[in-house]
Amino acid sequence: MYNNNEKTKINSSDVIRKNPLKKSIIALSVMSVLGFATVQVNAADAFNGVVKGVITSADNQATSGATITLVHKSKNITRTIITNDKGEYSLRKLPIGEYKMTITKPGFDTIEESNLMVTVGNSIIYNGQLYSENSNVERISVVGSSFSRVDLESSTGGIVVTAEDLDRLPVESGFESIALLSPGVTSNSEFGAASIGGSSSAENAYYLNGINITSIKTGIGSINLPWEAVAQTEIKTGGIDPSFGGALGGIVNAVSKSGSNEFEFGGYLRVDPQATRSQHDNLLKSNGDYLSNTEQDESTFTRGTVWASGPILEDKIFFYALYAPQKSDYIAAYQNTLDDGENTSDRYFGKLDWYITDDHSIEFTTIGFTNKGKGKSYLNDWETQEVGASTGSYRSRTGGDILGLKYSGILNDDMSIEVVAGRTTDKTYNVVENTDPLVWSNLTGSWNKISTETNSTITESEFIRDQFRADFNWMLDEHDIKIGFDYTNIQVDYQSSQNGVPGREGWWEVTYAGAGSVTGLPEGTPYVDQRIRTDFTDSDVTSSAFYIQDIWNVSDDLVLNLGVRYANVSNTVSDGRKYVDVKGQISPRFQAIYDLSGDGTSKVYATYGRYFQPVSANMNITQGGARRDVHDYYRVGETDASGEVILLADGSPSTGEHVGTRVVQEGISEPSLIASANLKSMYSDEFTLGFQKEFEDNDMVLGVRAIYRDLKRTIEDTDYGPVINQYFADNNINADASYTYVLANPGSPLDISYDFNGDGSIEHVYLTADEIALPTPERKYAALETTLSGSLNEKFNYSGSYTWSHSWGNTEGLVRTDNGQADPGWTTSYDYAELMDHSKGNLPNDRRHSLKLNGFYEITEALTLGFNARITSGTPVNMFSEHPLNVDSCAAGSVWSDCNGRGYGQVSFYDENGNPAPRGSSGRTDWTKEFDMSLAYNVTLGEGDLLLKATVYNLFNADTQISVNQTRSQYGDNGLEANPEWNMTTGRLGARYVSFVARYSF
Repeated sequence: MYNNNEKTKINSSDVIRKNPLKKSIIALSVMSVLGFATVQVNAADAFNGVVKGVITSADNQATSGATITLVHKSKNITRTIITNDKGEYSLRKLPIGEYKMTITKPGFDTIEESNLMVTVGNSIIYNGQLYSENSNVERISVVGSSFSRVDLESSTGGIVVTAEDLDRLPVESGFESIALLSPGVTSNSEFGAASIGGSSSAENAYYLNGINITSIKTGIGSINLPWEAVAQTEIKTGGIDPSFGGALGGIVNAVSKSGSNEFEFGGYLRVDPQATRSQHDNLLKSNGDYLSNTEQDESTFTRGTVWASGPILEDKIFFYALYAPQKSDYIAAYQNTLDDGENTSDRYFGKLDWYITDDHSIEFTTIGFTNKGKGKSYLNDWETQEVGASTGSYRSRTGGDILGLKYSGILNDDMSIEVVAGRTTDKTYNVVENTDPLVWSNLTGSWNKISTETNSTITESEFIRDQFRADFNWMLDEHDIKIGFDYTNIQVDYQSSQNGVPGREGWWEVTYAGAGSVTGLPEGTPYVDQRIRTDFTDSDVTSSAFYIQDIWNVSDDLVLNLGVRYANVSNTVSDGRKYVDVKGQISPRFQAIYDLSGDGTSKVYATYGRYFQPVSANMNITQGGARRDVHDYYRVGETDASGEVILLADGSPSTGEHVGTRVVQEGISEPSLIASANLKSMYSDEFTLGFQKEFEDNDMVLGVRAIYRDLKRTIEDTDYGPVINQYFADNNINADASYTYVLANPGSPLDISYDFNGDGSIEHVYLTADEIALPTPERKYAALETTLSGSLNEKFNYSGSYTWSHSWGNTEGLVRTDNGQADPGWTTSYDYAELMDHSKGNLPNDRRHSLKLNGFYEITEALTLGFNARITSGTPVNMFSEHPLNVDSCAAGSVWSDCNGRGYGQVSFYDENGNPAPRGSSGRTDWTKEFDMSLAYNVTLGEGDLLLKATVYNLFNADTQISVNQTRSQYGDNGLEANPEWNMTTGRLGARYVSFVARYSF
């Protein structure tokens, strides 16, 4: 702003001054210009944005009575507030988007800001300085000055990525790909979901418009959204406020696009053609035999999108509607079969916003995510690549829909409220095409699938998640207080059984008997295992929580962010009784932030937080459901010339004499038996210490953060039968508790009650941790993150990080990467004590070094080059073999000493000679170097905007290993011997492919 009487100009840097809140002076938050960067995300308003600050006069005195007005540039929503006697103001519950800001007071010149970009979960700190109308100084207000990315009220770690950022960057669609842009986040080769801060991939939570969209059954990843509807995504990686719970890893918090006062229409087409897709060579075994057929694989992906948005009632009611069908045509080749099919997804998204007044609004969100698959299977020769006759067809259908409602209200200048309610429905439909069962064989030296089944399991399921949450904010003097309630109920309706004709159904495995095999056969004898596992449950998972948070400005330089979350959780069996009933989860959250320089450009901070993880809905099936799991063992029947078992007309393997039966689970769902009465929740503690500073007029931000996470307690299923039977023997009780899998806290006492001998009298069993003799769970994560982001000039923007981290202990968490088990809380860990011998070491998500660099360069106004690079050290490698008898937990005198016949095979931490091989001590996989690049062309065409973009993923077509065979031993002519396939590559980075995108909007 200029004063006509004088020609003196005041630079924006001259406006920086001391103020009560010690916020950085500048609030021009045009993140689309700076590019996204690592930030500390404000915890005050989880699903909206905030603009706040202090207004002073020319002599740096607090200015009360100044009017701050924000106008949403596309919706014309207006928010107004008057500064208090300290010159402070806070505008919260702001819809994301670009705003115009004016600051006025009678007798003073007006300050105007035209480009304030409000982002989800983030605060813009704008401190204005008013000059008297009679002043003889010409001045420029802060228009054109920098955006401060040092938030002095929060130290939550993470990033915010907008749809505009993704237009410039070579980033694949999906929350997991976006999360990988953040330091401290690594990819997981088994489950396709991110590991955040050393936690397992099943320990994150996902939200859109305040609605929980986490995968309901397992918690691994989110539902399959129409990604083009997402406007902004926030990744929270640590120091998370108490309004979020139920996750030990991180939080993914997204906000969708919405309508405005202008009618807008558009279309989008993405094609990833097979013609531009590279192929990796087949993976072979050490002797040159088949391991994985990738040379015949083909894939063409197509996604189309159309959308429309605009006003139903100008300035009041807006709509946004999107339809995004996609299709993947593929050929998936194996050793002796080939699938030729397609997956289609009919996804839609709708959003309705009603601004009853400028201060009160209602949002309605609806999403559809139905997925269908179909195809035909053919005989195939992997060596000659000759495709034979069809063996049948297959179909699949999954998915559902989401309905969400959110109310936001500004009660007065100091108070606001927000209420969110939602329902998510996710179904799996029974669409089995034929009755052939699944058959795996290990007779010819390694495991091969020899069946040609279309579906191995017949499943019908419906998961319904209902949620409700309410938040109340109150600004009270130096305190910003938030109080909230959070409730979730998941209804689990699930049934499944194995495919096959009656009597020959099952999951079949053909292999060799080990020492002391449960079959009773001599070591090295080939046999057939027919496993029939049936599941049924109609049950619930419920959680409720209260939380409170206080952002307390203790002084000009010190802010304390104090909070606590109190939660209760429960899981039921089908008749409604609770087998998990945990009350009083107390989660303190604490942050201390100090303005190091006194001008809002640097800070140091420390945080502490406790985070609880609920028992997953999947456990209602595996542990709380009426699961019956039975193995029948046979001698091998007829074999072919190569020694492989032949398949009968019904698709099952040829079998000989029946030699035994093992009942692993009886189908009992008695709460007092399937879970310990003293069961407590899984939780972890986190400590961080950090520093952040802006340099060179906000063009560069440096951050350093140290993190330490400690898993204090976990929940696992364990067969306590050997220990309970010892208790019975010691107390002269005539009962048998063999194969008694109980959900409990390893390292804690066991408390169960059941009529074990069927005499009508309940046996109460209480065993101390010493009597049980299981190791205490341990998972620790330590990391040092260094981040640097900003712009070298007006054209080149970047964000980089280097993370040193170490993850160690004896349990990965809810899932197991090293053996591919995706059943949260129901892995082989802790099934028996011997499986935990020598299990302490480097954990599967331990990637010691991670270097990331991404950004974009504007070649011209229309042409942008994007880049994304990740260089990451490898993961630990194990030696898995059979547990030797008479040592460690199997030694005489141990309650677990009778280790014969467990039937687990090569899963223990030993080599083929019975020597201990501690977890993660047998080397590492190769370093991965991933480079992606994009070129985007954006111009005005006619009445609209045209975007053409080409992205090359895995630019250099690296085929670096991401997983290896970790089974150290196998059975040969002389019994247990070294497995030549150990440490051989089993998985690699996906081959290079090119994605073409065209989008036109008007």
